[in-house]
Amino acid sequence: MARPHALPRLGALVLLILGAIGAPAHADHDPRGRRADPPERSTIGIRLLEASSNRRDDPRARLYIVDHINPGTTISRRFEVRNGSDTTRAIRVYAGGAEIRKNAFTPLPERVTGEPASWITVDRPRLAVPPRSSVTLKATISIPENATEGERYGVLLAETSSEGPSPQKNLRMISRVGIRLYLDIGPGGDRPSDFEIERLTPGRTETGMPVVKATVRNTGERALDFEGRMWLSDGPGGLSAGPFPAQVGTTVAPGGTAPVMVVLDERLPDGPWGVKLELRSGQVERTVTGTLTFPAKPSSWGLPAFLDEAPSWLLPAGAVTALALPVALLVRARRRSAARDARQAGPPAAGGDGPDAPDAGT
Repeated sequence: MARPHALPRLGALVLLILGAIGAPAHADHDPRGRRADPPERSTIGIRLLEASSNRRDDPRARLYIVDHINPGTTISRRFEVRNGSDTTRAIRVYAGGAEIRKNAFTPLPERVTGEPASWITVDRPRLAVPPRSSVTLKATISIPENATEGERYGVLLAETSSEGPSPQKNLRMISRVGIRLYLDIGPGGDRPSDFEIERLTPGRTETGMPVVKATVRNTGERALDFEGRMWLSDGPGGLSAGPFPAQVGTTVAPGGTAPVMVVLDERLPDGPWGVKLELRSGQVERTVTGTLTFPAKPSSWGLPAFLDEAPSWLLPAGAVTALALPVALLVRARRRSAARDARQAGPPAAGGDGPDAPDAGT
């Protein structure tokens, strides 16, 4: 299967960028929470070792610190820092802030302090990790009594630097890896998480690769990170294909909408195809099915898929339309009946434009 290509003229294609925070593989685990070797033996890694008791079945909580915490409460989480190189590494561990910017989880610069970084302490903020080994640490999160309600975003970072400036550019090389934090602050229980898949739009990249853009709306009160799979069936000649993984790296804030992209095999014909998409964020999973046809031309979008079940946001509008049409027909019929009765009764009495007189032109 060919590698995915960018879509410069098809809109925003969300790609997994191998970075310290955005790529779970760089944090020493894959998107499903399984242990994986670092991409390079010279890198450092970091991974969470425990989740809250009520989130043990939540795959997202095995990757990130995802919790609801009441003001005045303190929790702790164990995590591991790994040195995959052949030399001892001096590693600094600290907490920083983050925000969701353009549907991406984005750590803030280190100089930006405040919540939630000021609430987090690490038992060993500086340590030397021997070659090809790991150290277990503990982060303590203490929420002040006067903390306001709402979800906060942060990151727990492990950082190492080269021994001296780079001889080529006179620069010191710094490597960082991190664990995301999604902290919901407030009394009571966890805020609800939910989302809808509003539409599926088939397209082709510049090089003709078939791609499907799923438009996803966060209808809950917590930020969401997505993973998923797509299948095609009942294609030309009875062909089936898949599953194809959704490209990870999309984070959607409450109330936000974002595209989630699925790039498919370049050998697939245009269709029509039956399509099935499963998307998941944490313990919330949604599935849509329908029919779509890919456009023939590269660098173009086709018509949105015909979904087997309309999104719920369309139902109120559909219900209003269905109700308004018979009401309008009834009003029109009554006006015609009133006009016919008036013509049969003859002209109105002199000087009288009575209330039952028909409008001119009816």
